[in-house]
Amino acid sequence: MTHADPATQAPGVLRRMLQARAQVRLGQGGAPQLPASPAPTPARAAATAIGRAADRLYQLPVRALSVQPGALTLAELPELLPELPLVVVLQGPGDLLGAIALCPQAVAALVEWQALGRVTSRGLERRRPTRSDALLCSDFINALLTELTAEMEGVEGFEAVGGYQFLTHLDDPRPLSLMLEDRPLRSLSFHLAMGAPDMREGRVLLALPQPANQARPRPDAAPVAAPAPPVAAPGRVSLAAAMQDAPVSVTGVLCRKRVSLAELRGFLDGRLLSLPRTCLTQATLETQDGQVLATGKFGEAEGCHAIRLRDPASASTDDGMVPVMGQAAAMMAAHAPGDLSQPDPFRAQGLSIDDLGLATGTDLTALRG
Repeated sequence: MTHADPATQAPGVLRRMLQARAQVRLGQGGAPQLPASPAPTPARAAATAIGRAADRLYQLPVRALSVQPGALTLAELPELLPELPLVVVLQGPGDLLGAIALCPQAVAALVEWQALGRVTSRGLERRRPTRSDALLCSDFINALLTELTAEMEGVEGFEAVGGYQFLTHLDDPRPLSLMLEDRPLRSLSFHLAMGAPDMREGRVLLALPQPANQARPRPDAAPVAAPAPPVAAPGRVSLAAAMQDAPVSVTGVLCRKRVSLAELRGFLDGRLLSLPRTCLTQATLETQDGQVLATGKFGEAEGCHAIRLRDPASASTDDGMVPVMGQAAAMMAAHAPGDLSQPDPFRAQGLSIDDLGLATGTDLTALRG
């Protein structure tokens, strides 16, 4: 005679007791107890978002075979991109920039569905994605970002995925590390089955910056007093307020290059001028007479060329990608010397035009005259 193990019978006994209790509650006119919903996870929410985006936009069947959430650095991002990817820069809240990369199979599935109404399984020509491919995929990318905003609400670690949209397409993924800010990134790697009955297996990589935590003042730190506004002398009118709105023209300079007169005469339309690789990270913001206001890194923001300004007193602090012309007056006020009677610390002393070399866009005749 064998005896059943009480440990194996316990779940069944508890289940029957709960079912009997629910039946008694229903018999007394009570409402049935709802099943507990599973806690949201990044993988489940992302899989739901990408499937819903494709269905609502194109009625395209997309099934997530796997979704891997992760965290990475800007240096690791190029190594995780698929081969010959379609790379798109995303504009987020403020000056935040993200990126999304689609493999050739995913791009082909989206293009075929829009052009033919179906996804095929034919082989693909090995080529780089074009700007036309990016435009055909832009609606899907924006729809995915919109659905992610709704699905990721309340998911730990992915609260800041909202507010991103298609900004621009990169022909070459190498400048991506220069355009994005060097901060930790949240990533979602999708492995997808796109289309039915014929389908393509595509991969999509999404990388969004993690917003920097707001600095909290220490309890023992003394409060910094705001500078007192300038007081005009008795009988005089202060022009400080009016001067704050005075227009200032500034120029972004990548580098200065010394060339011979023969090379200068040989400059023609379409000729390439080689520049040092470090010039992108050592760009300067200068006035028309050569006064250096700030240094920074050359890049792009909101579809315009921009310089990410860098505080000379703290090299590790980034003020964000600031469009050059939009922040000229602010940088003049921030970096201007306090006492105008003292020598200008930004201006090099004793330099001739030959020492400065050739500046891009500068008329040598005007400088020497």
